[in-house]
Amino acid sequence: MRNLEDRDPTEADVNYMRDLRRANLDAMSGKARSTISGHVRGTKKMVANALRNNKTPTVERRGPFPLGDPVGMGLAVDILQESLVAVGRNEATVQAETLRKLRSTYTKLYESGPRGVAEVASFGRGTGRVKPTSCPSQSEWFQDFWRGLENRMGHKSKANHPLPMGAMVRCIELIKEAAQATLAPTEANHLYKVGAYLTFCTAGALRGNEGFFLDLAAVRTFQDVGWGGHIPNRLTSNTILTEEDCLNLPHVVLPLLGNFKGETGIDHHLINLASNSMSSLEPRWWLDKLVEISEQEGRLIGPAFGTTNGTSMGDVANPLDYDATFREFLHKVQDESNAISDDRKKLLSEKYDVDAMFGISRTPRKTTINRLKRAGLGEKADEMGRWSKTERAGNKRVRHKMHALYSDAVLLMPVTWRVSYAL
Repeated sequence: MRNLEDRDPTEADVNYMRDLRRANLDAMSGKARSTISGHVRGTKKMVANALRNNKTPTVERRGPFPLGDPVGMGLAVDILQESLVAVGRNEATVQAETLRKLRSTYTKLYESGPRGVAEVASFGRGTGRVKPTSCPSQSEWFQDFWRGLENRMGHKSKANHPLPMGAMVRCIELIKEAAQATLAPTEANHLYKVGAYLTFCTAGALRGNEGFFLDLAAVRTFQDVGWGGHIPNRLTSNTILTEEDCLNLPHVVLPLLGNFKGETGIDHHLINLASNSMSSLEPRWWLDKLVEISEQEGRLIGPAFGTTNGTSMGDVANPLDYDATFREFLHKVQDESNAISDDRKKLLSEKYDVDAMFGISRTPRKTTINRLKRAGLGEKADEMGRWSKTERAGNKRVRHKMHALYSDAVLLMPVTWRVSYAL
């Protein structure tokens, strides 16, 4: 209390003192018991050997510590206090990962303050730099506190689960039927966008946020590319596709524009997908429909999954709106399944908690990966998300013009086209 407040505690500080004790207990449990026991034994041996030889033990002084808070005790108390009042999304109590935001906020405040600004030295460039710092949130004690806090609180997440491919296809079909049936143009356009979004994320094995990177101007540029074409006779997994074969395959181009993982700066990524899949996904139909409704809204550039705001670009759509629509139609798929008596014919059993298990963040991608693994093509899943390989390799993708990127995308079609066609 004297270190943090420069005073002795009073009766009004009962909760404050409780949090100080809790923070110390968490820090004590931040290291393994065996590690601490080993250090204790080593210290005793050093002291015993030194005394036996009339030597002063080579042990760092244990105090007194100076007043102040170089270890981040004040931040630890703030985090503990937040954990008592914050409301969790998955559970009644908040998760440790949510509390981590306070630590990053404190760190940013420190870095923008007088001491942090003076710490200008760093190793490396970009987002991977290493910077020596005296920030209390990076102290050894605080690292121990955080490990102890995580161990005590535990983790409970509700990750998105994959869907059976038939359930995903039926969900998209219901969205299409609802859009065609409604008399409200705004509602119809929203449904068409959600249907296109789910189709592209599933066919391209995209993470949920990556789907919103689809660039409307580039979509319109490549809209007619891959129209028509033909699929080679007797196409098998061992068939070698040449670049000429790929150019003649019926395909659509998904141009994503954004700042992807493992890269710095904004760049295009082009993915060439089959126009239609074996499970009745229809990327070509949805791409053309997306361009059509965007033009109706007066949008020719900007995010393909955007909203009208009185400009030609619009704003990126709210993911929560897409997520809510996705779950709404998944419930309809489940209702249809419940009316079927034969469990083998149900697309989505009633045992699945739709609201808790599925969402746009990961369900489309996991649905694709699950389908690939069942088809014996699991090794192709990583190749579909090729920018994740860039991240692991520690390299930055070379900058190209759009036509060069399309050539790169064609060379990858033996993977991207095959996978999207096999779904």
